[in-house]
Amino acid sequence: MYFGYLMKTKKQTLIHFVASIVFCYYLVGIFTMVGIHGFKTFSPRIVLVPFVDMISGPVDTILNVILFIPLGFFLPLLYKKYNRVNRVALTGVLLSISIEIVQMFGMGSTDINDLITNTVGTCLGYYIYKVVFKLVRKELRRKFQANKVYDYIEVLFFTLYSFVVMITIQPFIIHKLFQLE
Repeated sequence: MYFGYLMKTKKQTLIHFVASIVFCYYLVGIFTMVGIHGFKTFSPRIVLVPFVDMISGPVDTILNVILFIPLGFFLPLLYKKYNRVNRVALTGVLLSISIEIVQMFGMGSTDINDLITNTVGTCLGYYIYKVVFKLVRKELRRKFQANKVYDYIEVLFFTLYSFVVMITIQPFIIHKLFQLE
């Protein structure tokens, strides 16, 4: 529905529209990877000691960093207001905190290390964006970015939309595809 509005108003380029759809699929992918697919009972498992598990389990640490690199890349790519690392990092922290809070409902453990690694991944994605787009003409970069849109509102909308898909539609589709009883 929102995508239809964007295209009808012709304020967005086709490149921005397609990149926004890819961004939404990426958000659904994040929610899939972290196990968000419906709510269970509130049963928090909280790990507040930083860096201990990072050393003993470096694979999870690396995967968490990699998982959030696209977020740091997509935000400045799609929106002019995300032209500073502090704005991108704040968005990464807020998304990560949201995921950790939802995980308190029987979907894994809430871990301070996840918050740290997710934020590092988001910032790394931002710096990769900066390097890549120094090599690209400004004209092409502008085609990706939104015009006359409330950037923060659109990111919030995409995140909430992806989350709602994860907790409503995705479990139904998986159940039907795999004939789970």
